[in-house]
Amino acid sequence: MENLNQIEIQNIRHICGHATNFCAKINYYKTLTSDTNITTVLEDICEECSNVKTELSNML
Repeated sequence: MENLNQIEIQNIRHICGHATNFCAKINYYKTLTSDTNITTVLEDICEECSNVKTELSNML
């Protein structure tokens, strides 16, 4: 990872920020439904976004 330039590092930071925003929106959407299937899918999506953010942060 030492070959990353400033723009690539900035792009990774933006992806991490977007993952956080996605989770916030997903958590809001979870409050709008009582369907457990949809809630489960939304939780899985949020978990994957968090995993992507963690993996990218660990690479830096």
